[in-house]
Amino acid sequence: MTPVEWLRRRWGAECPVGTPVPVAERCAAVDCDSVCLTALAEGERGRVTCLHDPGGSPARKLAAIGVLPGVEVVLVQRSPAFVFRMGHAEFAVDAELAGHIRVRRE
Repeated sequence: MTPVEWLRRRWGAECPVGTPVPVAERCAAVDCDSVCLTALAEGERGRVTCLHDPGGSPARKLAAIGVLPGVEVVLVQRSPAFVFRMGHAEFAVDAELAGHIRVRRE
């Protein structure tokens, strides 16, 4: 199941903020108040709203480790890699992969 299929199964046609769930490659949530994970400061929390290019390979990698809409993340470190915490687990990703994660600040 692709991330897009998962989103559509979970929410139908609209995400919780009223943004249309994408049908194809482009994430529609870029027009809402979500920001890239890379925009957070160290220690800042956010809740995943979507994954940029939800049908692409980066989104599949992120979904495989549990980065899915609704999950809370905390940015632990920005350099040399972006390290974020989900629950009790921490993950390190490069800037390109971190840029695919869109979050709403909490």
